[in-house]
Amino acid sequence: MEIEHQCPQCGAPVVLDEADRLLSCSFCRTKLYLSTPNHFRYQIPSVREKHSDMVYLPYWRLKGNSFTVFPNEIVRRFIDKNILAAHVPLLPNSLGVRPQAMKVKFLSSEMEGQFLNVDRQYSGLVDDVKSLSGAAVKGRPYFYKAFIGETISLIYSPAYIENNVLYDAFTKKRLRSWQPEKMEQVLSNTKPPNWQLRFVSTLCPRCGWDLQGDKDALVLICRNCDSAWHCPQGKLEAVSFSVLPTPLSDETIYLPFWRMKPTWEGITLASYADLIRVANLPKKVQDIFESQPLYFWSPAFKVNPALFLRLARQMTIDQPNIETNLSFRGAAFSQVTLSMQEAVESMMITMASLVKNKRRIYPDLVNIGVIADDIRLVYQPFKIGHREFTHPSLPIAIDRQAMHFSVYL
Repeated sequence: MEIEHQCPQCGAPVVLDEADRLLSCSFCRTKLYLSTPNHFRYQIPSVREKHSDMVYLPYWRLKGNSFTVFPNEIVRRFIDKNILAAHVPLLPNSLGVRPQAMKVKFLSSEMEGQFLNVDRQYSGLVDDVKSLSGAAVKGRPYFYKAFIGETISLIYSPAYIENNVLYDAFTKKRLRSWQPEKMEQVLSNTKPPNWQLRFVSTLCPRCGWDLQGDKDALVLICRNCDSAWHCPQGKLEAVSFSVLPTPLSDETIYLPFWRMKPTWEGITLASYADLIRVANLPKKVQDIFESQPLYFWSPAFKVNPALFLRLARQMTIDQPNIETNLSFRGAAFSQVTLSMQEAVESMMITMASLVKNKRRIYPDLVNIGVIADDIRLVYQPFKIGHREFTHPSLPIAIDRQAMHFSVYL
């Protein structure tokens, strides 16, 4: 989905992608980080001249990896759906491929017209989206669902009123009757909904240097003072990180992973020895493993759900050591496109994929809880091959095509 916008500094046109978080203007060289308190809101521009008879219909857009735990397997799927966000009968439940096929704009406070209330909240729609994806077969019991790496946005599609009838502004198709005195209760009291896009400076808070990152990066790095920053609440906050040392060459790229120290409730997983027992790993439980802290790992970049789970499993099983190195200088880095919070949410699915006694543990997944006490971004070195990225010391290889197509996830 492409987004048309204007540079807030000089007014020049800028085209962004749905996943972009950096606005870079080629005219005035301004670089700003885009931030919102919850989710981004867009409008599909109408071909009809805008008047007060315009009505904007809200739709949730959800895109990401879905994981559903069934009695004997974990079903993985990629989801890209949009669903009507208002409880108004006779309106289309979906926009179809319209968001993917048409350019959109950020919602503006200068828009004329009326807006339907958003009374279907995102939290209640996740299960609906997974069911629509086919991840859950009707009548088939499942124990747990997770939606990881999702992109959530609200898209307003234009309609117009003519002779007390609501019409789609693009197809001119009749949607439903519109009696103003009866429809007031479904309209928003604010016009447009109270929301503001925030622009955050990309100067390093520590040294004032320009932060670096691609347009879809969720973590920006400073090569001057060797720091890393993310923007979860409208302001830049430091991220703890490590870079594994390796001889630098043009054939080396660093891929980011989140390392998390979990505290589990409802299952014993405090040490590496516990993981060996729970997952029935082909290793002898040594005394040193009883005191070795257990870390769960997650890719810090978006990939297809099968590869995501394979990497999370393999890194968690291998428990790689971290030799402290806090320098970005001279190295090539892949971008962080999966947030810290999404990585934390992935730990439950990673655990479910590792346990051996699925018959006993799966029915109790809803009663198992986990929090992350220590989260660190770890850049792991990979050798750039013709077809794969390979880790120099771990049995991990990542198909380069899978990384290339991850920009569409």
